[in-house]
Amino acid sequence: MSLSQQIDQFLQKRTRSERQLIYVTLAILIAFLAYEYLLPISKRFMNTEKRKRDQIRKKLEEDKNYLRIMTVKGDPEYYIKFYNRQIQEQKRRYQALVDKKRYLEERIQELSYLLYNKQKWAQFLNSLTHKAAEYKVQIDYIENTFLDVSENFGHVLEVEIGCKGAFKDLIAYLNDIEQSDLVVDVYSLQMEGAQPTNLTFKVSVWGINL
Repeated sequence: MSLSQQIDQFLQKRTRSERQLIYVTLAILIAFLAYEYLLPISKRFMNTEKRKRDQIRKKLEEDKNYLRIMTVKGDPEYYIKFYNRQIQEQKRRYQALVDKKRYLEERIQELSYLLYNKQKWAQFLNSLTHKAAEYKVQIDYIENTFLDVSENFGHVLEVEIGCKGAFKDLIAYLNDIEQSDLVVDVYSLQMEGAQPTNLTFKVSVWGINL
C-alpha cells in the first residue's frame, strides 16, 4: 500500500473536527517552515539579484556617460579617428626623419673628401714621392706645415716641394697632384732652367671639421 493510501485511511478514521485540526496544524507547520527556511533563502536570492541589477544599471550608466563624452558632433568614434590620424602623422614624421638622416649620411659620404682626416693626409704626403718616381721627377726637398685654422672650420696642410726634371714630366706631375681625391690647391709656382727644369711650388690641402 502506498503512502498516500495509508494517509487516506488514517484520515478516514478521524472525525471531521480532528481532520480540520490536522489540516490547520499542517498549514501552520508549512507556514513556519516557509518562514524559517524558505523566506531567508528567498531574501538572499532577491538581494543577490538586486545587486546584479544595480551593477548592470551602474555599468550601463557608465557606458552611456562614456559615449556622451566620446561623441563629438554626433560621431561616437570621433576620438578614435582623431588619435588614429595623430598616430599616422607621427609615423610620417618619423619616416621623414629616417629619410633625412639617410640623406645626410649619404651626402656626408659623398663629401668625405672635404673632411679633415690625418690618415688621408699622411697618404697624400707619401704619394708625392711615389708620383715623382712615376713621372721621373727628382725630389730635392718636401716641407709641410700643419695649420689649425679654427676650432669650428677645419685644418690646412701646407706643403712646399722642390724638384727638378723634364718640363713635360713636371707638368704631368703637377696635374696628377691636382687630381687628388682631397681638396688640393697647387700655387706659388717657380720654374727656372732647362734640361732639367727646377720647380718649386706649394700645395695646400683643406679639411673641414664635422
